[in-house]
Amino acid sequence: MATVAETRFFDWYVENVTGDGTSQGPTFIADRDYRPEAVRVHASVPPDAGDMAFDILDDGVSIFTSLPTLRKGNNSEEVAEDFDSSANTIKKYSLISLNFTSNAGKGITVQLELVAEEDDDVEQGDT
Repeated sequence: MATVAETRFFDWYVENVTGDGTSQGPTFIADRDYRPEAVRVHASVPPDAGDMAFDILDDGVSIFTSLPTLRKGNNSEEVAEDFDSSANTIKKYSLISLNFTSNAGKGITVQLELVAEEDDDVEQGDT
């Protein structure tokens, strides 16, 4: 029987962004091992002074090779290819947080889509 990968979403909402590199919104605890699949960002008021950069941290380390941005004047963006391969797996009990490195936009929603890694305790065929 084929296994279906479990998908998990972590969602942040920040009304007023403070672009000082500190954690904003909730910090999530991973309930199992995951692989980042995609990140989506939406701003109810798009950045108008420049691009808005943000970062998602796994135990204080960025999961990206280059920081994703929401471009000036845009409301939405999706990132699916800039994940750091050395940090490809978010381990169970990792602390996942969101930082903004620049002030821009208002009413920001960031969504991290994760796919569950195979459970090491379950061997193939144990269904």
